[in-house]
Amino acid sequence: MKLAPRGSRRVRIIPMKRSNLIFTHASVFAVGIAVAVIGTKVSDSSGPQSSGGESNSRAARSGSFENLASGESAGHRSGITEARSLSKKDSKPPVEQLSDIVRMTDPFDRQRALMELVDRLGPGEFAAVADKFRELDHLGDSGGEYDMMLRGWAKADPLTALEYVGQFPNSRAGRATILSTWAGHDAAAAEQWATDNHQGDGANPYMAAVIRGLAGTDLAEATRLAQAMPHSRERADAVNSITRALFLQGADAAMAYPASIKDDALRGGFVSAIAERITAKDPSKAAAWLTAMPDGGIQNRAAHNVAEALAKEDTAKATAWVSSLKPEARVEAARGIIPIMSRTDIAGTATWVSSLAGTPGYDNAVEEFVWSCDYRSPEQSAAWIAGVSNPDQQRKLYYRMLGGWAQRDAVAVKQWVAANNVPPDIAKRFNR
Repeated sequence: MKLAPRGSRRVRIIPMKRSNLIFTHASVFAVGIAVAVIGTKVSDSSGPQSSGGESNSRAARSGSFENLASGESAGHRSGITEARSLSKKDSKPPVEQLSDIVRMTDPFDRQRALMELVDRLGPGEFAAVADKFRELDHLGDSGGEYDMMLRGWAKADPLTALEYVGQFPNSRAGRATILSTWAGHDAAAAEQWATDNHQGDGANPYMAAVIRGLAGTDLAEATRLAQAMPHSRERADAVNSITRALFLQGADAAMAYPASIKDDALRGGFVSAIAERITAKDPSKAAAWLTAMPDGGIQNRAAHNVAEALAKEDTAKATAWVSSLKPEARVEAARGIIPIMSRTDIAGTATWVSSLAGTPGYDNAVEEFVWSCDYRSPEQSAAWIAGVSNPDQQRKLYYRMLGGWAQRDAVAVKQWVAANNVPPDIAKRFNR
């Protein structure tokens, strides 16, 4: 079947003790009494090889057994001999070769032999081999090896491969593998299939797979397709796929890329994904990059993870960094620091959180502190709930925090509620 050229669109393909408590919430908490209200976050990890290197890759795999080091053990050489004999063309029907391959004990030999078998299969042979693969018991990584087979099938006959996997339950991962491989050498046809076969108004999961295969060869087109997707997990998957491709060009190229994105939400998604990868290797570098951004909303997307990584190294450095951010991002950054800081210094954490009063989203910082010490100092934790200015958020926090405490010590909760000024429904619920 002839597929539409790259530029074509929409052509259908059919196919603690109380006396020692520390209440420092804005310096207005007395022991046991809160007296003030402070105001206003299948796959595929490997993309397809570019079609330009396919012939060289095929040739390299064909000679893979002869290129093994000569100093291997006798047992390993025996395995190599077995793999070489299996690789001889036409020695057995493909399904029989597969049966021998999956029983090979050396994983490297098994992978090489399977790759050579897949390389030799004609478009009409894949279905029988796939059926046999599903039928057999496996010694090795059956999921990864089946994935390899689907990738080979996608290059030979993607439409039939898609039709085949579609007949089984939980076919989403198989379709994603085929589509990402197909998109690596014919993105327009893969995109067209994804568009024509998606039903419903939600995000198109097929398009995320197409973007994954396309990202390595055409970042601009992959980004265009991602931008057209609604906000969703699928769009986040697409952004992560593009981000992986960006880092193949180096961290600096990746960090420069978000500036080219006009859509604010998509740009924020890229900043979050890029910052996460940089933070894993160099939190200080990620922190400096984020600080330089002029948009607090964009900073906010990555602030939590970066702050958490900094706090694991040095809480003083992390709290100082929070002050360098735009106000819109400070509370989200603080939420990454509070649990780590409070492990060793509840009093110091309480003082620091109080210093953030008036920052946009401050209620979320208070809630984070409540949960950071609710087991170690429940009275302290409960007293801070009064500092949440949003009545609905405050009530939910009372019910959840006091409910958990009551499971551990119902008498203590009853005593605390009786001694403190809490909303009437909270008092009725826990003081009985």
